[in-house]
Amino acid sequence: MKTNKYKSYINHSRYGKVPMNNGYKYSLEEVHNSFWLYSYVTVFPKSAIPADISKQKYCVFPRKLYVDMAKICKKCHGKFLFFALEQKYWYEVLGFYIDVDCVKCIECRKAEQKIKEKALRYEELIKKKNRSNREIKDLKYVAYALYEIGYLKNKSKLVQILKLKS
Repeated sequence: MKTNKYKSYINHSRYGKVPMNNGYKYSLEEVHNSFWLYSYVTVFPKSAIPADISKQKYCVFPRKLYVDMAKICKKCHGKFLFFALEQKYWYEVLGFYIDVDCVKCIECRKAEQKIKEKALRYEELIKKKNRSNREIKDLKYVAYALYEIGYLKNKSKLVQILKLKS
């Protein structure tokens, strides 16, 4: 497949930004018939791989195949691919509900994960009574970072934290 056609797609650190040719020969009709969603999105039949239905959880209508799908990120509005191999991991290894759909690109998902990590660290440090100097510095950094992105809204709380002596 030509890379130029996918130039505007967001690069996935593991899978790239071009649909994969996984070596199976499924028709577009077979792909569409393998899961209800595939008839409503752009799919790439050459990327289709068979699913292990016995490993899928919480499904009345399992996915018989996984296939690369073109998506638009609901956060940054960039184009990205939800790869067949990524779906296999989500549904067969992580045990995600089969109707869960990927709505954010890898970059936005990673950014959200970093925010969650900072928020958890903030919660951990704010609850702690006796903080070390290093923990006070961490708390200041995390609180400021969370305030900058709008996660922490109380400016007086931020000021109080920034005044802590390390």
